[in-house]
Amino acid sequence: MIITLLSDFGSFYPAQMKGVILSRLQGKSGNIAGKITFVDIAHDIPAQDVRAGAFALLSTVRFFPPGTIHIAVVDPGVGTARRSLVVESGGQMFAGPDNGLLIPAARSLGRPVAYEITPHPGASSTFHGRDVFAPAAALIAAGQPPASLGPRVRPVDLDFGEAKKTAHGLEATIIYVDRFGNLILNLQRLPAQDMMLKGVRLKRARTYAEGRRIEPLITLGSHGFAEIAINQGNASEAFCLKAQDRIELEEI
Repeated sequence: MIITLLSDFGSFYPAQMKGVILSRLQGKSGNIAGKITFVDIAHDIPAQDVRAGAFALLSTVRFFPPGTIHIAVVDPGVGTARRSLVVESGGQMFAGPDNGLLIPAARSLGRPVAYEITPHPGASSTFHGRDVFAPAAALIAAGQPPASLGPRVRPVDLDFGEAKKTAHGLEATIIYVDRFGNLILNLQRLPAQDMMLKGVRLKRARTYAEGRRIEPLITLGSHGFAEIAINQGNASEAFCLKAQDRIELEEI
């Protein structure tokens, strides 16, 4: 049984979530606790950046087998009226807040079905990852169906949108900036030619190394989205751009 974790928590809070899961499964028939494999997708998601977390989850889940349980927590609304969810899609399960975080990934696997989790009275109002989502994941790992955790609901959606054709080229949104400073766009195909951004030519390339050192380029990343990069450089810094900025790519 694989359980993944994704959060903006940093280093030590995820260990508490794992401890809760293992404690709740300890002694269950079939030694379930001993059969759990934890995979940490990321815990360095920018603080409270739901869209960044959603992109990281979307980019990862297709590499996991059916039966995987994903716990994802980027949750600026923790403790408020926002709902807690378990979502089932494509044979995989997701537990997390109802703020759109889970939905792009779930939708990429199939047709998501969401159920609301009712937090127990003793749950912390500031750490639902430990007190709500980890216990829900333990129940699912023990064989409890998601539908038993609460009523079916329609979840909050999150959509990265699509790049739009303009008179001069394409208008796109930066949906994620990775640690290399690459600007990942809501564009799932590579333009047919070199483009211009802020008056700078972007070389259409298959690999980063096709560009000269410090040459800007546009390529199709391993995640399936077009990205603007600088060979051995940082495109975010060079173009003074960040996630959620809208840009215009001009045809040459």
